[in-house]
Amino acid sequence: MTTRSIRIPDEIDARLVAFAEARHTSVNSAIIRAVEEMMTRAAHQEAVTAATDEVFERRAELFERLADA
Repeated sequence: MTTRSIRIPDEIDARLVAFAEARHTSVNSAIIRAVEEMMTRAAHQEAVTAATDEVFERRAELFERLADA
């Protein structure tokens, strides 16, 4: 396991501590979950973007005809 030291503004840290306490979890666990969720959302968005690009590339002619209509 890796240990990292990060700087968090005081206001965000206070909110983070309150958030973790309200959920009966540690600040460390809350940060790990937040990072995991952020990376999952980013990966999903990248997959959606790639799929959309593929559809537009495959159907470029159709989209051009629709635009002209």
